[in-house]
Amino acid sequence: MLNVTKPALDRLSHRLARQDAAADVALRFTRREGGWTLGPDQTRPGDVTFTLDGRNVLVLDVAAAESMTNLTLDIRHTGAGPRLRLRRRRKE
Repeated sequence: MLNVTKPALDRLSHRLARQDAAADVALRFTRREGGWTLGPDQTRPGDVTFTLDGRNVLVLDVAAAESMTNLTLDIRHTGAGPRLRLRRRRKE
């Protein structure tokens, strides 16, 4: 399953607040040509959910969850501020 760091959950929550998203809206990863995109969506039955302070901030359908097994969602610091990034998990 996708690993999501606490700073990434904070960033997702901030993004939802900035978009003034309704309480039942979270961000969903969807596969697009060339990679993954994030967009607002509602939770569906069977979704894998990631929560922060009791609110779903990220949802994945089963296919996305399986495809992202070896990835970690984290942030990277840039001159323009923190940005989300997906990276491969290091083998231990």
